[in-house]
Amino acid sequence: MRVYFDTNGDYIASPAARMWFYQMRDNLVARGIHADLNQLGEEPYDIAIIHWARANVIERVLEHSPKVHVGVLNPGTLGFDFARPQKTSRRIERLDYILNNTDFFIVTGFVWRDILIPFKKRVYLTIDYDTLDGKAVKHHVRDNNIIIGYHGSPSHFKEEFFPNGANALKRLAGERDFILRVITRNAVSQPTIEGVRTEYIEFDLSTFSDQIQQFDIGICPVLSDYTQVTDPLKIIRNPNRVNTLLFYGIPSVTSPTPQSCHDLQDGETVLFAVTEEGWYQSMRNLIDQPELRNYIGNNGRKMVEQKFTDIFATDLFIDMLREEIRYPK
Repeated sequence: MRVYFDTNGDYIASPAARMWFYQMRDNLVARGIHADLNQLGEEPYDIAIIHWARANVIERVLEHSPKVHVGVLNPGTLGFDFARPQKTSRRIERLDYILNNTDFFIVTGFVWRDILIPFKKRVYLTIDYDTLDGKAVKHHVRDNNIIIGYHGSPSHFKEEFFPNGANALKRLAGERDFILRVITRNAVSQPTIEGVRTEYIEFDLSTFSDQIQQFDIGICPVLSDYTQVTDPLKIIRNPNRVNTLLFYGIPSVTSPTPQSCHDLQDGETVLFAVTEEGWYQSMRNLIDQPELRNYIGNNGRKMVEQKFTDIFATDLFIDMLREEIRYPK
């Protein structure tokens, strides 16, 4: 079997995407499967996995390997594009080309899978994952220099932590001693929270692991308030940012999206919050109780060891490849 991965050249915007393509390519090679990344080889491929739904890449891959099975991993807003008003004829043509030439989708949550099923394509459910290598479990102690950390998209921080999470943190700043550390792209453009000591760190993949290990508590907002539970772009999200921190035994507060409620357990591997008071109580409890941080962090580490490691993800992915290749092209 020959597999091709494409991530829009060498551009990788997140640790999760890097694991999915760079690391998975290496994982497949280690299992004896030929896999190339971002550079087409001479011989045709059996399966191509493309990050996001990009018509130009699909066209290029099909020119190289006319009988290849084309799959799109995390197809962005594709599932919602046909419902949007004021579509141009060029946009409709692009969407039609993608759907006509895509054989299957790969997504990281069952809500996203449900949204794509009407397109009558095969939809495989997979996971975001990480490795256990070099990830010691943090032992939390009572500390006057707590670091509350955010890592992820700049838009998610400014659009989803505000107003409720930000207001809760502002209240806590008058009562507890902590630093908010924000790791993202274009970090200096992020909004400030009055009265909260904040450090903005530009995302750099080479230093990312070292930076997040310094967190004591993670904040991973998805819903700014409960009106957003009807927004498909919000509820398709999975808890990969929470899980990234749990590999180090670091607990988080996050929003209760369907996939997060499926993968995590409130009070055991995470604390859920949406309202200002919910964020306030959750963050205050984690600041004041190192034993709670250890409890959630240790439970969470055991959970990701069982369900979200590179070994588990690679087994799942190879099973998917073998199933897909059986379908006629």
